[in-house]
Amino acid sequence: MMPKKRLFLLFFLIWYSERSYSANYYLSASSGNDERTLKEAQHPDTPWQSLNRLNDYIPQLNPGDSVLFKSGDVFYGSLNLKKSGTSEKPIVFSHYGEGAPPVISGFSTLKNWEKSAPGIYFTHVPQTTPQINVLTLNGLPQPLGRFPNRDEKNMGYLIPDEITVKNQISHETLNESGQWAGAELVIRKNHWIIDREKVLSHQNNSLTFLPSSGYPPKKGYGFFVQNHLNTLDQMGEWYHDVQKNRLYLCTGEQTPEELRIKVSIQEHLLTTLTNTRHILIKGIHFEGANKDALLIRGGTDFHLDAVAIENSGENAIMVQNMDRFRIENSKILNAQNSGIYLRSGNYQASIRKNHIENTHIYSGMGQSGDNNGYGIFSISDADTITNNTIKNSGYVGIGFRGSNTLVKNNYIDGFCLVKGDGGGIYSYTGNAGKKYSNRKIIGNIIQNGNGAREGTPLHNTDFPAPAEGIYLDDNTENILVADNTVSQINNRGIYLHNAKNINVRNNLVFDASFLIFLADDQLGQPLAGVLITENTLIKKNPHQVSMGVRSANPEFTLIGVSDQNKHVDISGAGASFSIQNNDTKEEIYFSLEGWRKKTNWENKSEETIQSPEKPYSYTSEGKTIKNIGFSTDTSGLNCVKDCTLTWGEGGYVSVSAENEVSGLKLDIGPVRHEQIYLLTLTASSSEPVMMEAYLRQRGPAYQKLCHGKPFALNKNGKENQILIQQPREDGDASLILNIFQSKNEIRIDNIRIDMLPPMKKTDEPDSFLLVTNPKSSQDMLDLKGSYKDLASKRHSGKINLAPYQSIFLIKE
Repeated sequence: MMPKKRLFLLFFLIWYSERSYSANYYLSASSGNDERTLKEAQHPDTPWQSLNRLNDYIPQLNPGDSVLFKSGDVFYGSLNLKKSGTSEKPIVFSHYGEGAPPVISGFSTLKNWEKSAPGIYFTHVPQTTPQINVLTLNGLPQPLGRFPNRDEKNMGYLIPDEITVKNQISHETLNESGQWAGAELVIRKNHWIIDREKVLSHQNNSLTFLPSSGYPPKKGYGFFVQNHLNTLDQMGEWYHDVQKNRLYLCTGEQTPEELRIKVSIQEHLLTTLTNTRHILIKGIHFEGANKDALLIRGGTDFHLDAVAIENSGENAIMVQNMDRFRIENSKILNAQNSGIYLRSGNYQASIRKNHIENTHIYSGMGQSGDNNGYGIFSISDADTITNNTIKNSGYVGIGFRGSNTLVKNNYIDGFCLVKGDGGGIYSYTGNAGKKYSNRKIIGNIIQNGNGAREGTPLHNTDFPAPAEGIYLDDNTENILVADNTVSQINNRGIYLHNAKNINVRNNLVFDASFLIFLADDQLGQPLAGVLITENTLIKKNPHQVSMGVRSANPEFTLIGVSDQNKHVDISGAGASFSIQNNDTKEEIYFSLEGWRKKTNWENKSEETIQSPEKPYSYTSEGKTIKNIGFSTDTSGLNCVKDCTLTWGEGGYVSVSAENEVSGLKLDIGPVRHEQIYLLTLTASSSEPVMMEAYLRQRGPAYQKLCHGKPFALNKNGKENQILIQQPREDGDASLILNIFQSKNEIRIDNIRIDMLPPMKKTDEPDSFLLVTNPKSSQDMLDLKGSYKDLASKRHSGKINLAPYQSIFLIKE
């Protein structure tokens, strides 16, 4: 008889021998059976069926095992990872067979609809179902019902009549008491915060709510009401009555049976334990999570490859306390809050070659407070974020903190669509006292920073909305910003705010209100250690500013150095610069020559001026408001600040400026918001001088009606054309012309103001081209015509661009 000890050893060796080989486990929702044995499930012809059966077995998986889902099948529920692999033998979750990637879905298809009112139906949802965050109609996500609707004035934001306490808001349209009790209030607290608050009561025209963040309501910022039955008046709007377990949907003239309606009822589609290690998820499609689709909570080496994550109620991926998290070759679509959110405790993440689109595009569907609405957001150290495409972000494209971070060769197209005071690439340190080092933003292409005016004091104005291309915010330090292309930005192309030790080198910035802007204030440290060299800064319009500084008392030698840059102006006006005083709010504009004298910057920089054809034409549809040739006198033009006027018999006015800033005023009468105004000023100066034009109220409170438009004068006496679109409406307006830093006599020959029909701009769309290659491979691009680059090299036919390279071309 064999001794017990030897018998046990024999059984252990047999078991170990069997388990030393990696096993594959197969799942098929269409042909599987959960009653099958463990051995049967290891064959593709006899798979298990459900995620529940798999989750029961996951704790028994071994390093090197694979779980394979059948391609084309849909699995409902959540994948709960409770086992780890090793670095040599990770546990793999992937697919088998031909066809589309397998889907893990949190959706439920709603049926059994009942009519509630004309065009509105309801159905029951399972009891204890939490607030539903995603509803799709024929595959497309829909926002909650809201009042007012998005297509109404101010994009459906109401501006409160008064704000007396932090948890109450009023408006004259809220006149039916009790109508909105129990609804959700969506309040824009400032440019970058949109909070969702529970309405506790509705009395008269006031709503009392439960605050969801520390930000109070703010004068001039708007709100709307959502998630209530009374909001449903447009096709696709919906409301979840959690108390009655009902979901209501407005279907317009259709019935629910004609539509494919799905809602998210599964909170997460993948979760992990707090120390999950060495996992690979490859080629799986996740859809319809009610909250975070993938909730990854600690461990080492979690790898996502070629996955898709679609229609997430909050974040597509939430990661915390994970070393070496990786995601590559993947797609993230329609996340209501953020795409990839690396929250805290992570280290050495790698995010590469992913496509992230339509993140937080519905106001009121994201989360309250800070740090929401990002394509990618990380506060970990040693991140590598490369070769990603990020399109249509409600707030920020890529946001990062931490040390030893590389953000390289990403393509960011469309951001700050819902919230403002953000950037295509954004970094912030704040007052936490942390010192980050060795951060690089290199070779990215960033375009279309729109900015969100709705629900803010900027609505119905032409003042730049705060959308910045590359934005380094409060107390950010030690970053190299090099070889990036930034274009079509509503506010600032590159913005350094209370930043220190920043190297801005060899970037191309085109078409922004300020191409580069530096500022310091009470929110952070003074600007210091800034180096700005070898950049190409291209003004598209005359009023755009090449470089600006805002500070109470800027000391340029302490701020740093800016030199050897190339300033290009394709409007013909020349480079312009500005200093804004934080205390007095006064802004002074400079030509390149004046800027050199003031700052001792740009001494070795170049200026190139391209003079286009006349960009605006008059038509018979237009109306001339003023046309002053000064044939007999100054014709209503008056000096209002530190200057004297002299009329010349030849039909002109001479202006002698007597201070650093001088001002002229011409009363023009009423202006309307929906109109476009064109100022044509024929003037000259013996030496280059900067002027600024804007509309202002004629009388108190002398409020600006539009954004100031700086432009340059010189001795050639050419026509300067300044376009003013969507000014604030006023019944009695004046034109203000400010003159800066001039000791020369300025001659004005003619002032003409025309009211033009919409969209009469006539410059050729192909007179210049910014050609970019936002791909990871070399690309050959077609050119229609012959062009010169900024080094005067000719290009025609085709042009070959390396990955993430760009070139600016001007038509011959």
